[in-house]
Amino acid sequence: MSALRLFLSIFTLLLFSFNSYSQEWKLRTNDQGIKIYTRSFENSNVQEFKGEVTVKSNLSGILSLIDSVSEYPKWMKNCLFSERLKKTSSSSGYTYYVIHAPWPVSDRDACTYYKVTQDTATKTVTVALKAVPTYLPERSGRVRVPSLVGSWQLIPISKGVTKIIYQVHCDIGGMVPALIINAYITETPFYNLLSIKKIVESPLYPKMVRADVREM
Repeated sequence: MSALRLFLSIFTLLLFSFNSYSQEWKLRTNDQGIKIYTRSFENSNVQEFKGEVTVKSNLSGILSLIDSVSEYPKWMKNCLFSERLKKTSSSSGYTYYVIHAPWPVSDRDACTYYKVTQDTATKTVTVALKAVPTYLPERSGRVRVPSLVGSWQLIPISKGVTKIIYQVHCDIGGMVPALIINAYITETPFYNLLSIKKIVESPLYPKMVRADVREM
C-alpha cells in the first residue's frame, strides 16, 4: 500500500470515528433531578438537545399542560405569545408562538405541526413536533424559525410517576452564530422541564383523567 493510500485510509477511519463519537449524547446539565444532553446534528452547526426529568404525575396531567397551547407563556422560557392555529384532528394540529430574544437580536416566531400518539404496549405518549414555516405569512419585526424537529415523550414509570423526555433540534434563523446558540442551548429545556415539574407536582394542580390517554 502506498503512503498516500495509507494516509487516506487512516484519515477516513479517523473521520468516521469522529462522526460516530460526535453523535453521542453529552451530559451538559445535571441539577434538581433534570438532566440535559446535547449532541451534534446532521448538516447543522447547531446542536440538538435532550432533557429528561421524572415527575410525580400521571400522563393525562402532563399532556393536558402541553396541550394547553395558549398557556405556554406561563411556563415556557421567554414565550411572549402562543396560540393553536388549527386542529386537524383530536390529536393533531398547528400552533404558533413567539419567543423573546435579547436586544439586538430580533424576536423569533414559529409555526409548528404537532401530532400526539400513544404506544398501546408501553403506554408511552409522544407529541411529535415539526416546523411549518410557510403556514403563516411572516410577521414584521420577527424572524421566522425555518427548521425545528422534536418531541415530548411521556413514559409511565409506575402509577402516578412519569419520565419526561424533551428533545429538539432547532435552527432559529437569522445571523446568530451557532457558537453562541450552543453555549446557551441547555437553558431553555432546563427551565421548561423545571417549570413543568413544579406545576404538575403542585397540590393545587388538578388531577386529570383524559379519555384519549390510557394510564398505567
